[in-house]
Amino acid sequence: MIKLIAFDLDGTVFDDHKKIPPAAKEILERAAGMGIEIVPATGRPYKGLCGEVEKLQGIRYVLTTNGGGIYERETGTCIYQNCMKLDGLLRLLTRLEELDVMADAFVQGDSYMTKKKVPLIDGIDGPEEIKDYIRTSRTVVEDQAAALRERGDDVEKLTINFAVDNQGRRIDYEKAWKILEDFPEFHPVSGGMQNIEVTAGGVTKASALLWLGEYLKIKPEEMIAFGDSGNDVDMLRAAGTGVAMGNAEKEAKAAADYITTANTEGGIVHALKKFIPELAQPEGGDIWN
Repeated sequence: MIKLIAFDLDGTVFDDHKKIPPAAKEILERAAGMGIEIVPATGRPYKGLCGEVEKLQGIRYVLTTNGGGIYERETGTCIYQNCMKLDGLLRLLTRLEELDVMADAFVQGDSYMTKKKVPLIDGIDGPEEIKDYIRTSRTVVEDQAAALRERGDDVEKLTINFAVDNQGRRIDYEKAWKILEDFPEFHPVSGGMQNIEVTAGGVTKASALLWLGEYLKIKPEEMIAFGDSGNDVDMLRAAGTGVAMGNAEKEAKAAADYITTANTEGGIVHALKKFIPELAQPEGGDIWN
C-alpha cells in the first residue's frame, strides 16, 4: 500500500509553463484526502517555491535543495538539514566565480546571486518562466562569498546555471565539472534546468526522503517517487516504486521501475491511476484523461 507520493517539480508535475495541470492537482489532492502524504521533492530552496505549490492543498512537508533541507509547509520550520560546510563551499565558489556561470548558494531557505552575474540570466537556453524564477528568487549581492562569510551559515545547495553561446552550447560547462573534481567532499548532479546542482557528500533527494520516511514511520516500499533528471535518480531507486517521466533524461529512465508519459501528457496522473487504483473516480468513471 502506497502511503507517500514524492514528486519533482520542474519537468515532472509542472508543465512547460511551470504550472500544475488541473488533473494533476486534482488527483494529488485526492490522494492527500485519502491520508497519503504528498511531498514535493525539488532542487529549489524553500523560499523559491512558486505559487503553484502554494495552491496545492494537502502538503505537510516539502523536500528542498535536493535533500539539503525539509520544511513544514504550514509553518516554514526546517525539520531536517544536511549542509555543505561553509569553508569548503567558499573555496569552490571562489573558483566558479572566475567562470562565466551563475553559481548561486542556497542557505536556510534563501538563495544568493552575485550582482555581476545577473546579465547572464538572459542567455539561459530555457523558457521565460525559468528566467523569471531565477530573477525573483535570488537575493542579489555585490560579493556573494563575502555575504555568505558574514552570514556564517553552512549551505544547503549550490546551483550552477549556464548561459549558452550562439551555437547553443553551455558556456564553461565542462570547466565547471573540471573544478568540481577537486572537491570530492561534495555531490554534484545534473539538474532539470540543464544546470549542475551541488550538495554535501551523500546528500540527495533519496537521503532526505528516507529520513522523512523514518520520521513519518513510512517504509521505502510504501513510497512512489516521480522525477525526470539526474537529481532524481537516487530518489527513484530508493522509493519502492520509481517513476520516470516520458520526457526524462536517460539516467532517470534507467533508474526507474516504470516510465510514464511526459509531464505535458498527464504523466503523473496516468502513473498514479496505475499504481493507486483507489484514486479512480468511485462510480467507475474516469475524470483523469
